[in-house]
Amino acid sequence: MTAAEKKVYYNRVRRTCLLHNIDIVYDGVPKMYCGVELVKDGVTVFADRATERKPLDINWKRLHQEMTDYGFKGGVK
Repeated sequence: MTAAEKKVYYNRVRRTCLLHNIDIVYDGVPKMYCGVELVKDGVTVFADRATERKPLDINWKRLHQEMTDYGFKGGVK
C-alpha cells in the first residue's frame, strides 16, 4: 500500500472513530508500534498487532473495511 493510500484510509478510520466515540490506542513508541487497538467503552473492538519483533505496518484499509462491515460508517469532515 502506498503512503498516499495509507493516509486516505487512516483519515477515514480516524473520522469514523471521532463520530462513534472510539479511541485509537497505540501499543509501543512512535516508529516502533507493535499494535494498534480501536477501543469503545473500554472494550477492544478492532485491533492490528505485529506477530514478529519488527515494527507494525498498520493496515488502515483492512481496519476501515472491518469497521464498515460492523456498521461503523461515516465520519466527521
